[in-house]
Amino acid sequence: MKKGLIIGVCIILLITTSNINTQPPKPSSPSSKPPPGSSPATSPAADTQPITKNTFINIAQKCSPAVVNVTNMVERGGAFSKQVGRGIGSGFIINSKEGLVLTNYHVIRGATGLVITLHDKRSFKGNLVGGDLIYDVAVVKIEKPPADLKQVPLGNSDKVVPGEWVMAIGQPYGFQYTVTSGIVCALGRELGAIRGKGERGTVEYMETYLQIDAVIGPGNSGGPLFNLNGEVIGINSAGGAGYGFAVPIKAVMDIANKILKEGKITRAYLGLLASDFDDALAISFNVTLEGLLKDLGLKEAKGVFIEGVVDGSPAESVGFQEGDVLIEFDGKKVNNLRDFRDIIGQLKPDYEVKLKYLREKKEETASVKLAEFKKKDKMMKPSPGEEEE
Repeated sequence: MKKGLIIGVCIILLITTSNINTQPPKPSSPSSKPPPGSSPATSPAADTQPITKNTFINIAQKCSPAVVNVTNMVERGGAFSKQVGRGIGSGFIINSKEGLVLTNYHVIRGATGLVITLHDKRSFKGNLVGGDLIYDVAVVKIEKPPADLKQVPLGNSDKVVPGEWVMAIGQPYGFQYTVTSGIVCALGRELGAIRGKGERGTVEYMETYLQIDAVIGPGNSGGPLFNLNGEVIGINSAGGAGYGFAVPIKAVMDIANKILKEGKITRAYLGLLASDFDDALAISFNVTLEGLLKDLGLKEAKGVFIEGVVDGSPAESVGFQEGDVLIEFDGKKVNNLRDFRDIIGQLKPDYEVKLKYLREKKEETASVKLAEFKKKDKMMKPSPGEEEE
């Protein structure tokens, strides 16, 4: 069987890649808890806050000083080798004492140096602490941070609801400190593409986004998405067709804290090519969903339909075949791909995991040692003393 239906989703990466016309500025615990010095959310639910004519004005005035411009610098050859600005993005300060800035991975991708420019036009050298290409997150440290830095308060993205008002601050098209607003259109959007993903086609890791209708343009990447309490609930990462997409701040901080503690992100890898059970899958085999489930010996649309494996992966060593259905992973039920991702996301490479799956209506079991998920991407090296991912 071959799955014939491919659903493509096109997104726009939001860092400008053309040369900047102006001169570059001159330099003058693994958990979801905020880093030391950051502000946890304690205010009322943002979706219950009344909106007045001053609501967005107050957020902009209060939070803009903690939003920064991130300039991606590259070496330019010639008679006099020098660094020039290749593109710009946004970022925000989460720890004023340490000078820690969050931005998107694709903002700093390929840079040989970084320049962080504050709201008051002061510029500083930025050093990469670490990055994660899958969830598009990077942590940068301002070199010799000044004592008067401001930082953003962090909200709880798990409490965000569709219809909630939000505001973005960033540098779209190089226009610094542009404010846009809108609502949360949907939660848990999967755009169907992992930027620069490692093992081609594997389904282990897929970023999910808050979908918003606030205008997000090139240069907004890495900037904060605020709720009505002025708390960051996401990091703006992509936009197009009138919509924007932000990675929820909980996922961002989980990654950031691991980077700060370990210097890099290490993930387990099985190497499955797989799909959830839905009408699109059934149509690709020219049957109804009910007919497909019956052919596979399933009473309901639960489990993960295996289409194949990545060459040389642990999944290949198990001997998975197209048409197998993964129903249990590490002793836990697998109802869909999200369950599978949640489970493997907590495991480490070299961990031996037990699998349970259906083949031709019969239950099979296997054990396999997970490998390490390898990225295939070029990123600037972390600053001295930090490990490269």
